[in-house]
Amino acid sequence: MALLIPIPRSSLDALQRALHKIAPFDWASRGVIHTFPLDEGTGLNAADALFEYCQDNKIEYVLVPKRVHCNEKAIAEAGYTVVMGPPVVEMVRGNGLLQHLRTLGLDWRSETISRLKHYSLGAVGDPEIDKWLGQFERLGNHRAVGEHLLQLLDVLPLSDLGEALSIDSDFYGSDLLVGFNNDKWGKSWGTVSTLIRKKCTAASLLPITEAIEKGAHPRVLRLVEDGLFSGTEMRAIFDSLRGARPVGRSQKVPQLKDPTVLSRVPAQVHFGVVADFGEAMLRRYMAANSLPNIQIVVSGAARKIRVLSSEFDVLPSPDGATLADEAAFGSQLRSRVIPFVFQGDKGWKDLAARDRARTFCENVGEQLWRSYLAKKNFNMTDWPDDRVRRCALGMEGLGLAFAFPHSVPKASLPLLWASGTVTLNGVSVNWIPLLPSADI
Repeated sequence: MALLIPIPRSSLDALQRALHKIAPFDWASRGVIHTFPLDEGTGLNAADALFEYCQDNKIEYVLVPKRVHCNEKAIAEAGYTVVMGPPVVEMVRGNGLLQHLRTLGLDWRSETISRLKHYSLGAVGDPEIDKWLGQFERLGNHRAVGEHLLQLLDVLPLSDLGEALSIDSDFYGSDLLVGFNNDKWGKSWGTVSTLIRKKCTAASLLPITEAIEKGAHPRVLRLVEDGLFSGTEMRAIFDSLRGARPVGRSQKVPQLKDPTVLSRVPAQVHFGVVADFGEAMLRRYMAANSLPNIQIVVSGAARKIRVLSSEFDVLPSPDGATLADEAAFGSQLRSRVIPFVFQGDKGWKDLAARDRARTFCENVGEQLWRSYLAKKNFNMTDWPDDRVRRCALGMEGLGLAFAFPHSVPKASLPLLWASGTVTLNGVSVNWIPLLPSADI
């Protein structure tokens, strides 16, 4: 849906400033809201130009301020929905614009709530948003930071997740064998598996260990995971399958009866969401552990998240990799990370606003990450201070603002999903996350 607002040229700047406050930060670049300047005296003569603009930009609604005349009757007769708005002054200085955008679902808060409806672990509506934003205010007038993060937050609908995991599955028919980590998905697996079966009713769906053991030719083995972000979870799963998980660590999945089968059975790994950092880490893992038979698939239906800059030094070769090489690879890859929410195209007002927001998120995030480690009773020898600080913006510092209906990746900002006592400038709050039941 796209909205057009014809406005006298003398009021255009004021309208755009108002839109920057209440519309999504990317309203212009996404083309959801358009402004059309009217020169004095054009009036009815502007209709032809408006028609052409509407056709070229797929406009559905035209919001016409009171006492602004642009042959709105003809516009309505042409099939566009004309909405008569308040006078220009009320539109740019009062609540008139907000009320109309809210009715159309085009203000930033309405868009945010629409996305949050896909989150299934707890209700997140206006009351929860206001309560979350109140914490930003109590810690030092940072409400604008929270409001902008809400505009960047994305929740992947289950239907999109199912589409990404099942793409082209109908081609393989009964030969397709889908393996999944059934402990992780919980109740959501029933919904996703139904979506996969709709695409390919003849496919077999099994827990990942059993699927690999039964996945030899002529079966087509597809391993599915909801997301690939830092690569930590998938590497732990493969370590568990191989029997290589360090002593004392929980096993992600049952070990294969014959671990060597993992290097013999051809398999594709599909994800609903892929971050370039995690893809690089997992590709490195496959090469270092002699698993060329396992292909990481980044399908056209998967969401792609980029956090790596294009400039980098030559990374160590995976051939004959040593522990030192692995550490060097990870270190160099991390040096290329630009946290997602603080990238240059994410709509921050200016560099100063972005830096202030990042400092706030790092201060709060580090404290929340320490609370999360304590809650999970993790072995703190595995979590030296530099690693904890690196995770202040989420695992490996990726700085995502992303969630699934059934979970929140730990690569997302901790202030979205973690809880605990936070102290900033002498003020303490018991931080309540926006997304409930996610720090488990």
